[in-house]
Amino acid sequence: MDELITALVIVAFMAAALFAARAHGRKVKAEVMRSFNAQTFDTPVGRVTGEALKVVKISRQPMQLGGDDVSTLGQQDQPSDAFLYCVGPGPSYFVAIAIAQTGFGAVSVKWVVRPLTEERMRGALVGDRKATALAFGRATEA
Repeated sequence: MDELITALVIVAFMAAALFAARAHGRKVKAEVMRSFNAQTFDTPVGRVTGEALKVVKISRQPMQLGGDDVSTLGQQDQPSDAFLYCVGPGPSYFVAIAIAQTGFGAVSVKWVVRPLTEERMRGALVGDRKATALAFGRATEA
């Protein structure tokens, strides 16, 4: 009987942890997009906000904090990067890199925005036919 109770407690704990992790992920994603929409971008037709851009690809990856340092594994206050490849009026092309820092329920996002030439945008989207079609109106890769 004790083993059954222990197993049920473990399953309940795991379910609660999974729920909390998913909720936290949604909160971070929402804050990144809210912050992106508030950013301004210089385009050939003037300054526009992120809301005026079309995000054609988002690439997410955890930030590497150090090769062998396992003391920080599992902590929620580690930053992560999201690369947003965007097309604006003109046309204009950008990669906007979000660095999201989370901790104690708060989310802060810092941005690094780089304009791209059409050639560099095409290079960044190589192998992603859908993103290429979204950026340039048609798939241009074989």
